[in-house]
Amino acid sequence: MTSWKLERCSDVAPVPVEWLWPRYLARGKLAVLDGDPEQGKSLLTIDLIARLGIGRSLPDGSTGPAPAAALLLSAEDDVADTVRPRAEAAGANLDRLLVPSFGDRLPRLPADIPALEDLITTGAAALVVIDPFLAFVPPEVSANLDQCVRQVLTPLAGLAARTNCAVLLVRHLSKAPRRRAAHRGQGSMGIVAACRTALFATPAPAGGPATHALCVSKTNMGHRPPALGYRIVDAPCGRPVIEWTGPIAANADDLSTDAAPLRPRDRAIDWLRHELANGPRKVAELYADAAAQGIPEKTLERAKSELGATAQRIWNRTHDRGEWYWFDPSQPWPKDAPFKKPFELEPLDPLE
Repeated sequence: MTSWKLERCSDVAPVPVEWLWPRYLARGKLAVLDGDPEQGKSLLTIDLIARLGIGRSLPDGSTGPAPAAALLLSAEDDVADTVRPRAEAAGANLDRLLVPSFGDRLPRLPADIPALEDLITTGAAALVVIDPFLAFVPPEVSANLDQCVRQVLTPLAGLAARTNCAVLLVRHLSKAPRRRAAHRGQGSMGIVAACRTALFATPAPAGGPATHALCVSKTNMGHRPPALGYRIVDAPCGRPVIEWTGPIAANADDLSTDAAPLRPRDRAIDWLRHELANGPRKVAELYADAAAQGIPEKTLERAKSELGATAQRIWNRTHDRGEWYWFDPSQPWPKDAPFKKPFELEPLDPLE
């Protein structure tokens, strides 16, 4: 039996937020960096690691902390031909860039969190970059289902708190249209919800010196800081590096390539996918909730068809009537669902 400890809030001593990069990355917290390919997400992390390793000023011009180590878990870039040359071009202290060797198997979270914590403690890392995050999530954990991905994020947040390091999760963008930049990263909305700050790398507005922009698309740690412009240029050695151009008047949602209003059907599909992510829902409830969101019945029915959702009628013995449910067959089936997944239903006795 779980034993909980009751604590009065008045007995908890308040402490200030400790920043690694003020208003962008907090120590002891999770953060996420989202962006499409060719926006320089990995180069941005290398630039930050280089600045932290030598105590250089941060991209917004603020004073950096004392020189600190960073741990980079990369599933896509080879250390010898990509990570080290890029770090050298960025002026990094290579002794403070920790790149663990995984052998034949990538770490799987949350199972390998104890091993990750040992690496952080041994290397005294102030920053952990997991690039890309979903490559380190095991296949049996559905990254699109909030209750599943929280099984990874909750212990990962505990790791960040215990070690007082900032954990930065790098993600690609999903293909599904979203009006808010914070919602565009791959996987469940639970990922960005669990992160205290969300960074968004995107093309910059035309006409300025920057070709890309780094924006804070979500923060739970105060006011959003300004967006920062940057370019990807070649260092004297020929390797690409980040060149910061200063603050720009831009907003992450305005710069998101999918910021245009969605078609009503696309909006309905997106809404229905979210509603069915946790298992079957009664059709009557879905119609009522959709109406509250301004989604007409006909639009909802078309969204059901395009999503590939399925209907199932279940007899309610209590009320002596049938009840219709919709469900998304592509989603994991919850144990507490009101009925078994149709292909798992036991065959009827031919004599009945």
